[in-house]
Amino acid sequence: MRLRRIAVALTWLVLVTAKNQDPEAPKTRMLRSTPPLGKQIATEMLTPLCDFGNTEGMTWCEWRSPGPHAISRAGSSHALTSWTLSTGSNALWVGGPLNDTTGDDRGGYAFHETSSGPGLHAQVAVMESNTQQATGAAGKCLKFWYTLDGLSANELRVRVKGVDSEDMVTIWETRDQTRGDWKEAQALYTFTTNHSLVVEAIPASNADPFNIFRGHVAVDDLGVRPGQECIGLCSFEGGMCDWNNAQNDDFNWRLGRGTQNPITGPPRDHSSSQGTSLGGAYVYIDSGFPRRPSDIARLESIEFQETDPNNPPCMRFFTFMSGRGVGTLRVILQDVVTRNERVLWALAGSQGSQWVMAQLPLSSNTPFKVIFEGSIGKPRLGDIAIDDITIISGPCATLPTIASPPSSGDCTFEDDTCGWANPSVRQRLDDLDFLRVKASEYVFPTTDHTRADQQGFYMALESPEKKLEGDRAWLISPVMTGQQQIKCLSFWYMMFEPLSDENEPNLGSLSAFLKREDEVGAIVLTPIWSLQNFQGLTWYFGQAPLRADGDFQVVFEGVWGSAFSKGTVAIDDVSIFEGNCPTIPEAAVVRAGDCTFTRGSCGWRNLTSDPDFNWSNASPLRRPISMNDHTYGSAVGYIYFDVFNLNSRSQRLQLVSPVMEPSVDRSPLCFTFWFSGFGADANTTLRIFQRPAKDDNNQLINNLTDDILIWNYEPLVDRIRGWQFGQVTLVSNSRFQIVIEGMSYNGGFTLDDFKVYNGGCARRPRGPNAIQDI
Repeated sequence: MRLRRIAVALTWLVLVTAKNQDPEAPKTRMLRSTPPLGKQIATEMLTPLCDFGNTEGMTWCEWRSPGPHAISRAGSSHALTSWTLSTGSNALWVGGPLNDTTGDDRGGYAFHETSSGPGLHAQVAVMESNTQQATGAAGKCLKFWYTLDGLSANELRVRVKGVDSEDMVTIWETRDQTRGDWKEAQALYTFTTNHSLVVEAIPASNADPFNIFRGHVAVDDLGVRPGQECIGLCSFEGGMCDWNNAQNDDFNWRLGRGTQNPITGPPRDHSSSQGTSLGGAYVYIDSGFPRRPSDIARLESIEFQETDPNNPPCMRFFTFMSGRGVGTLRVILQDVVTRNERVLWALAGSQGSQWVMAQLPLSSNTPFKVIFEGSIGKPRLGDIAIDDITIISGPCATLPTIASPPSSGDCTFEDDTCGWANPSVRQRLDDLDFLRVKASEYVFPTTDHTRADQQGFYMALESPEKKLEGDRAWLISPVMTGQQQIKCLSFWYMMFEPLSDENEPNLGSLSAFLKREDEVGAIVLTPIWSLQNFQGLTWYFGQAPLRADGDFQVVFEGVWGSAFSKGTVAIDDVSIFEGNCPTIPEAAVVRAGDCTFTRGSCGWRNLTSDPDFNWSNASPLRRPISMNDHTYGSAVGYIYFDVFNLNSRSQRLQLVSPVMEPSVDRSPLCFTFWFSGFGADANTTLRIFQRPAKDDNNQLINNLTDDILIWNYEPLVDRIRGWQFGQVTLVSNSRFQIVIEGMSYNGGFTLDDFKVYNGGCARRPRGPNAIQDI
């Protein structure tokens, strides 16, 4: 086999846009930079990226695959083994995404259907480039867009293959589902001989029970460009790329291929140390003469524009830190406007004679630079080296864990829990624990998210043989200091529940809270993210904004629904970074007024016309007969009123919500809830009003003239059997409140699971007494 050099794959996955839902939506902003004048690329002379044509003509461009066009795919012997050219207009017929990367259903792309059928098992689909010349030291930049969707879509991988060899080296791969979105990827690589690039779509294995379910892997806008187009990425084989020694330090980082000190330095660069290649380079500092203790060397990136708050990138690199003279390696983010700096990552002392993988999230709302700062320790014996700088899509937990800033909250749970802890028994805050478990020890999920294998760890809600509906566990972060700038909590979650035809989904819930203490030391919980019951069979990404001044903690709460649930509630790869991010997924958004009544009334208050009658939270000693909570089926966890008045005089019982904010675009909202009625009074009624937010929230509804009746349920002639679903549209032009009024002299209503969603909705339930939708 020829001697050759494969630099580690340097990946850039920063753009995300949900084209399938909104073809007109702009693409998510990339982490961008303007190259210096001397590095401008004559793009008009480059071969354009392959967009695979359109409905009027499909093309493989400079790529080849045994796959057919969509129009000839049906019945093809290649249907389960090759890529297919198609467009969104054929997606419901033969598979693939509904649009290409431009949001056009007529635009072309290449895809692979990953589902298997009876006696036919989907295989790895291979697409190969034309022969590429040796890359040169500067390398080449492979660009493409991709999407993975469906239970049978397992992996997308890119490999490099020498012309005279069947051996291939992986330079880029992902297993994360994009959930209908297109993401952009870039990979910088080097190769010393002629070669080709191989793009592989990998379905679920034959042993995977989900391989029969529909799924696809698709790529678009695929092509090879000069290495300079992979801005910020570097393997140091052709120099320092977009990184430069600073002017305001004590000495410089230097390029090298192998150390002169066999005790402290790396014998070769990171990527060649993984194989038989003799090529490669890295950048390093050593503590030998003339260095002195505390000398520092700073390596600066070029200037980047602000990051996307919804999808800040993750920087990954490898470092070699060996010898007693090793000081500290820091990664610093510098605001180029104010010149303020903050340490994002720091590792001190010798880490052994090995390359260590490191990663950290990058997030900034202003233009910035990234700085590697290495310092010298006391003895003059030690090297610090850096290699294979990579930037990938989306936030990530800091690695190694000990490099995290104090009380950062970042954790992959691979080594320990990073300061996240269960409350003590004496605190009496929960019933169960979150357990740090190894994937191989659990039936599901079979892999963690960090490593994507059975040797990885994650945190799972404890599931004892004997548990009760509503049993909960808290996982509490270290104490963090809030600032004026909003932070973002990101993590990966799994909420899986085996279902049967007899049982409704009743797994439970996973929620995140911001925890603070008030002036008297009482705990104040602010819900920021919440989902209930079964969510899927894979790891999914979640995030929510954190708005806090002063010290705070983040609390993950897992709650069991059914006492007999055999499901899984788990979290992995937690990261907390600066940025005002939207909540993902949208269903997890928590608004004022949302309430399951499992922990108080969430700001809903009584406004009753008679102090002897009011809405109350159900308790084991006082609740409607045989009425269980709708959320988890327990004896408590809902709100109700009951009136038994011998004078046959109806009572009006009013419940007012906290003040609710309008939607950003002032579009309608939808208020959903569950209710049930009981009693002997046929005129027992339930009505909902919407009112503008008032300064005096203690006024009764009958004393106000500007409240609007938006929903009612009357009379209670047909007895309600069990919980019923209700919903109504809310006008969202300004701040407002909801008032729920019950009326009866011998009966009552129960209410549970209030939730406010974006977008209007039709009135529920339907019926002859329904008022017109607004």
